[in-house]
Amino acid sequence: MVSDVLLDSMRGLLIVVHGDGMITEARGGFGGFLGIDVASLPGTNVFEYVAETDADELAIYFLESVDESEETISLPMPFRMSIIDGDGFAHPVDVIPTGTVDNDEWTWTVLVMPLALNGSITRSLDLEMAGAPRELVRRMLCEELRVDNASYTTRWLLIELDDPTEPDVIVARSDDQPVADAVRNGITEHGWRPWENVERGETRPLHVPDFPDSVKAVLDASGWQRSVVAPVHVKDRLVAVFLLVGRTPSNFDPLVIKRNVAGRVQTLVRATAMLCERWSDQDRLEIAATTDELTGLDNRREMLAHLASERRSGSLLYVDVDDFKSVNDRFGHMVGDSVLIEIARRIQSVCRPGDRIGRLGGDEFVVILPGADEDLASDIAQRIIDRVAEPLNVEARVYDVSVSIGHSPLGTASALDAADQAMLRAKREGRGRHLLATPGDV
Repeated sequence: MVSDVLLDSMRGLLIVVHGDGMITEARGGFGGFLGIDVASLPGTNVFEYVAETDADELAIYFLESVDESEETISLPMPFRMSIIDGDGFAHPVDVIPTGTVDNDEWTWTVLVMPLALNGSITRSLDLEMAGAPRELVRRMLCEELRVDNASYTTRWLLIELDDPTEPDVIVARSDDQPVADAVRNGITEHGWRPWENVERGETRPLHVPDFPDSVKAVLDASGWQRSVVAPVHVKDRLVAVFLLVGRTPSNFDPLVIKRNVAGRVQTLVRATAMLCERWSDQDRLEIAATTDELTGLDNRREMLAHLASERRSGSLLYVDVDDFKSVNDRFGHMVGDSVLIEIARRIQSVCRPGDRIGRLGGDEFVVILPGADEDLASDIAQRIIDRVAEPLNVEARVYDVSVSIGHSPLGTASALDAADQAMLRAKREGRGRHLLATPGDV
């Protein structure tokens, strides 16, 4: 019958579900439905395919609906959930149910449409608006246009170009990591740049036989002979590239990109550009709120907040430049700023990678030394004193600068005040030295 042909040619899945969740009929899923054999669905329960996180919501939907009249159930609100394929992966789908009742027995005719088949790029933006970690949003960007059916396979890689020589290559799922590793190796070890000469807004097919051998080997192992590249720009700056790899039917020219495919790719590119710009703005705001503008160290607010939350044992150094006012008075504030920048750099140069350094303001610095006992704190304090005391060249002049340091154990509310008082004692006793806080400094 013509109706049977139409049903079986649907890309979406149409199922009939009884009130207990049992599937009695299933049609559609042309070309393969997310790895699920449509013919095997009748006689199984719909909850066998529902992601655990969505099972309660679906059960509640069934329970709430049995109290509806046939008139009010006929056009329920579509909703979104995830179903599990044969390999255990979760796929978001749009569910469009219509309920009917016959002799008090409820049946639902349900159209299930994978989000990969709709024309919008929404899942990544939904995750971002929900506050999901950026890494999860990035992986979802690679999942948006993923296709797996009997004829086509597509895998999307997001190549982030903060450092074009050492890019991050992101994929949606761990089983695609070998492809990402091969692509990254091609870029870093062989200088491969598949995005070169690709214009903004362009979706360009690539000739896979021209790829580096390491990349070709991974693609050949999966029978993938197609690739497409699309650059992502933010304010005329290339920030990332999408690279598609995959499989097409043997009689399909892999260098052909259909217009609707190119349109969806560019929708994905625009969404990615918007997210990258948003993240960049967020990072700039965070840096401005937490970083000392002059030295690039933590600012006072960030340092005090970190101290308030620090629960590890260790030590705290309070560093103050000796007679810094005379530098500003004699040579001006621009020279004074240059001196402070160099002192900050020298403090960083003798501290450990995990130590936290901040500028409280003016010529005062604080160093948090996690896990450092009194002896190690004394050693680092002396290294700071010696390093700062080396001749300091600023604008063709040599300056002699010294610092005084007080240190105290971490873990008490008065640690900062105690180290401050110890620093003041060090100044009174001759400057250019460090002293441990005593009970009288608290």
